[in-house]
Amino acid sequence: MGPELLTVLISTIKSRFASIVSKLRLWTSWNFIRTRIIGGIRDFFLGMLDVRPKHKDDYYTIFGWMVSKKLAYALIVMIGVLSIWYIGSSTKIFSAFGSSGGLRTYDYNSILLRFAKNRVRIKGKSGYIAYIGNVEKGYCTGQGELYSPDNVLLYNGNFEKNKYEGSGSQYYEDGVMHYMGNFHENIYEGSGRLYREDGSLEYDGQFVSGMKEGDGRLYDSGSNEIYEGAFSSDDIVYSELLGKNATEIKEKYLGKQILYESDENLDEGTAMLLKDIRVICQMVSDGGAADDSEKTQAVYVLSDKFRSGNASAGNLESLKKIFGTPEYEGNSNVIFPEVMAINTLNDGKYAFNGPVDTTSQENFSDDIFVNQYDNNYKVYVYTFRKGDLMYSFVSPDSGGNFEFYSITEAES
Repeated sequence: MGPELLTVLISTIKSRFASIVSKLRLWTSWNFIRTRIIGGIRDFFLGMLDVRPKHKDDYYTIFGWMVSKKLAYALIVMIGVLSIWYIGSSTKIFSAFGSSGGLRTYDYNSILLRFAKNRVRIKGKSGYIAYIGNVEKGYCTGQGELYSPDNVLLYNGNFEKNKYEGSGSQYYEDGVMHYMGNFHENIYEGSGRLYREDGSLEYDGQFVSGMKEGDGRLYDSGSNEIYEGAFSSDDIVYSELLGKNATEIKEKYLGKQILYESDENLDEGTAMLLKDIRVICQMVSDGGAADDSEKTQAVYVLSDKFRSGNASAGNLESLKKIFGTPEYEGNSNVIFPEVMAINTLNDGKYAFNGPVDTTSQENFSDDIFVNQYDNNYKVYVYTFRKGDLMYSFVSPDSGGNFEFYSITEAES
């Protein structure tokens, strides 16, 4: 009797609360919730789209125009929905499901780029992927890669506010390595390696403001080292060759050389052509030295350009801006090292008034005895003094353009 009463009691309780339980199950089911939400949104938009005013209070008066309040609300809501959709589609909410490996992609002028952080992709003006890497506060900052419209890698390394900064590698437009080393505000600064367009190593050393400056090494087209020494204004510090004998020069210069030795009748010393760096060292015996060895008295640089700092000079007027008034200017008969310089220049092109007539004897291909030369051959010379050094610029005439120049110590 007892169990039966308990069963009747439970059945009575269930019957009283069954409707409540059923309602709770209905209200907490996802289908019911989704239906109510969708229905509410539908009713909201239906009511909003019914923009026909029914009373004068349903209008805003703007500059004398009557604008429906419901229409204004509808426009604001539509703008908000579109904005939310645009932000969501442009950020990592959806980008992880794209084909870009989870990287967000921005146009270069996108406002949203200012709020992006970490690794992204940025499109260039024409729509190509110009940058892949880290960004911060709208700038390319951190590690990244820069590409050309043809999808060629132009730079790979560190950025700071859209500029090359720190270590990185720069490439030619065909993808060949151009420079690898340190940068500061897009230019070479610090240690680095410079390559030619054919991929051969040209220079390995220090840079300042984008130019070779400090200790470095030069290489030929086969990436063989040819010179080690100091550099300034993107060029060799040629004056450091002054006072050095042949052995000391060979320690610095490893390229091809040719010795032009003056006959004992001329007694004008030796002209050593350092072919790969286009320099001639005039070497004269130092009678006062213990070893009586020939040492470099003058360095002739076979270049029609002179660099000093950021300035580059190729004629008298530009030289005056660097040096001031010349110490000497006028015609001169050629001397032995100038003969070798003029004839070397004429091997590659027509220079001055053609080569200087010489009589010589070739013992070896790199050792030539010069018996005599035409010392009536005329050149025009501009000589300047800068500190303890004299610079003489040699021209065919007084027209102002020079073909090569020499450096000597002022006391000489």
